[in-house]
Amino acid sequence: MKIFIKPLVLILVNTILLAQVGNVGRTNKTLKVAYAGIQVVNVEPWAEQELNKIMDAIFIELNPSQLILIDEVQRLAAPQVDSLFLDMTDVRFQQVAEKTGAIYIFAGKFKNVSPDESRIMIQGDFYRYNANLKSSYRYEVLKYYERMNTEAAVIQKQLVDSIPSVTNPPTIKQVVYVFGGIILLGFLLMSLTGMNVWSEGGNGGNGPPPTEN
Repeated sequence: MKIFIKPLVLILVNTILLAQVGNVGRTNKTLKVAYAGIQVVNVEPWAEQELNKIMDAIFIELNPSQLILIDEVQRLAAPQVDSLFLDMTDVRFQQVAEKTGAIYIFAGKFKNVSPDESRIMIQGDFYRYNANLKSSYRYEVLKYYERMNTEAAVIQKQLVDSIPSVTNPPTIKQVVYVFGGIILLGFLLMSLTGMNVWSEGGNGGNGPPPTEN
């Protein structure tokens, strides 16, 4: 069983090295995501403000170093963003992408279509544009205002979380847990292997008993 110890150690070492290389690769990627904000019409200012907060929150889990927020997008591409909200076409999205250097552009355009003045119904579209593919994905929204938190969670899952290589890298604590688990597993396997070796040694092997001449 001793012959299995060295391969096990090599596997553990290679696993750790591959994990480190993968983390470095993810950290060094320069993929940028820009959020140009949303436009909301026919609602009270308080509702517009709250809806902006709801949509802002869908980007909270992205790596901050790769996320370009509304204020920075406005600084880099204010005229292009104004044109985008007038005409949400792939051409307009591409102009924003070129000014900001982002690969993915997010923006939304909503309005209140409720015939009941006591309730707000949000209708509109939220977009994710891919500058590499020069195409956009449109998510249609038609929800009462009080259900927009749930709708925003769906948008986050489908449009934001599905972007590769922009989520926050693992924390030091998470890395320590994984590394510790690998080490413990290695010690356990080697201990079991050692017990088997001693057991075989105590039995004198599988050969026949010695005989006298």
